[in-house]
Amino acid sequence: VYPETFIKMPNTFTPNGDGANDIVYAEGWGVKKLLYFRIYNRWSELVFETNDMNVGWDGNYKNQLQNDDIYQYKVEGLDYFDRHLKLEGFIHL
Repeated sequence: VYPETFIKMPNTFTPNGDGANDIVYAEGWGVKKLLYFRIYNRWSELVFETNDMNVGWDGNYKNQLQNDDIYQYKVEGLDYFDRHLKLEGFIHL
């Protein structure tokens, strides 16, 4: 059996306080360690960063909810064979 490992991200989230999709997480299968999960605004300013898979972005930066916009994410982790798993893309807030 060949184990499948991956990191995935949604393409939209809605941090409006309704309890559904209020926080975006880097999710995956077979991820031993998250090296980084970063989110950048349209000016390439880092608005969120963590290396904990249990910590997600709630849409705030400097204690202010960010505008409805497209943000870039970059995620890198290690699987249980110490292979690098990388994912980059865009998410709509």
